Amino acid sequence: MGFLETISARRRGGHKLSPPPSPAYTDEHSATITKSHKQAYHKSKPLFYSQTISCKVLMIGAALMLLAFPFVRKNFSAHFDLRNQTVASEPSVAVEAKGGASLAADTSENVDLKVQPSPTRLNYTAELASMAVEPTVWTCGKKDRHNETALDPITNQRPFFAFVHVYKTAGSTVRDFFTEYATICKKSLAIIQTCRGSGVEKCQLKSVNAPQKQLKRVNSAILHDHYDILGGHFSFGMADHIFSNANTTTTTTTATTPHNGNNEAAQKVRHMVFLRQPMARFVSHILYQQNTRNKHQRETVHDTAEDIKKRIRSSRGKGEFMSSIYKYLLTPTQREMKYDRKGQTQEAVEAHKAQLSIDNLMRYNAIVGMTETFSQSMQIFEHAMGHVGTSARKEEEVKGLFSRFVGEEVLRNVSKRKSISTGSVLKELNKDDEFMVVFREYVKYEQMIVDFAMEMHQKQYDAVTIKLLH
Repeated sequence: MGFLETISARRRGGHKLSPPPSPAYTDEHSATITKSHKQAYHKSKPLFYSQTISCKVLMIGAALMLLAFPFVRKNFSAHFDLRNQTVASEPSVAVEAKGGASLAADTSENVDLKVQPSPTRLNYTAELASMAVEPTVWTCGKKDRHNETALDPITNQRPFFAFVHVYKTAGSTVRDFFTEYATICKKSLAIIQTCRGSGVEKCQLKSVNAPQKQLKRVNSAILHDHYDILGGHFSFGMADHIFSNANTTTTTTTATTPHNGNNEAAQKVRHMVFLRQPMARFVSHILYQQNTRNKHQRETVHDTAEDIKKRIRSSRGKGEFMSSIYKYLLTPTQREMKYDRKGQTQEAVEAHKAQLSIDNLMRYNAIVGMTETFSQSMQIFEHAMGHVGTSARKEEEVKGLFSRFVGEEVLRNVSKRKSISTGSVLKELNKDDEFMVVFREYVKYEQMIVDFAMEMHQKQYDAVTIKLLH
């Protein structure tokens, strides 16, 4: 019987701890111990017994602690040792609020996360690509959208497109296309900019092809009731509430419901976006700054290249990466997420944001255009924006518009100096092999996003080609 079992059995049987045996006195001196000595001895017995019991209780406690220690350690680590846990996706990083929303914009607490530097690559299938470019059904030349009976086959709402204009991706040219398209087909177009909040209500209305020309701002209700196309410098997620059930999700997924593999239902607004190779986008940004800020200064290709080298080396020296794309591809809630900077690098944060951006392209199943394949991109747009003309003349006008933009050379917002261009600056930068290593490191997370988007774009173009052949 074990030590603990013996103690328990004795207590159940009413046994008490026996006092220590009396000493055996053998010599005459001990036998003649004085009365005062005996009294002193008997007074000390309770103290002796108390010390004995305390020692045994301590021994029992120590044994129990040793037995319980592995269990306590395991559970303590699982709940409190956050730095040993890996976060792979947004839901496990963000603090979930009611209704499935991620970390609220006013959250003051940091989220302690550790992100894998090489996020898992998602698989964009041909089936998803085919669903993304499924033609919508609306009437070109018919103004009364409230009498439209045909619903978009993807969103199950009346047709509505949201074009996310990423800076320096030929977005101005695409915006011009939408303006002409809206005029020909009598569709209402709202162009918004300077968005500072989580919804379209905080955006400024730059231009609009609609009766409400006096408006300076719009909201979800106005867009829902009076508009067909939204475009401008805003982000994914900002148009979600244009339709009241834009954020509803289902537990099942049908063959016509785009999703990213986690049973999220399709958004109720079709999203379109143009992207561009990050090195070219960065150089184009610098040239645009030169055009607007130094109109009278005559930089050469070499001077511009040296300025870019200086900027990027300085940024990399601080551990920074190209990150401006996140203001468009992350939702407002995702942009407000807090990161615990202790014990993790800026690179880990950038890797996580890049993965969220890719997730959003998948979740919204966005129609993706690429600046480098502009004509191909406009063919995708033409197919997805399927229309029924009210007359043969309208049909010819729309076909003529698309044909012109399919062959369009992207010339908006480029350098006005014939001797300098994005291509010539990139060619100069490529002469410096050592710098190009730094440059590739600087853009690598945006490059990861663009590579995935290019795969989406190519599969969508292939889907359009297949549909047209049949």
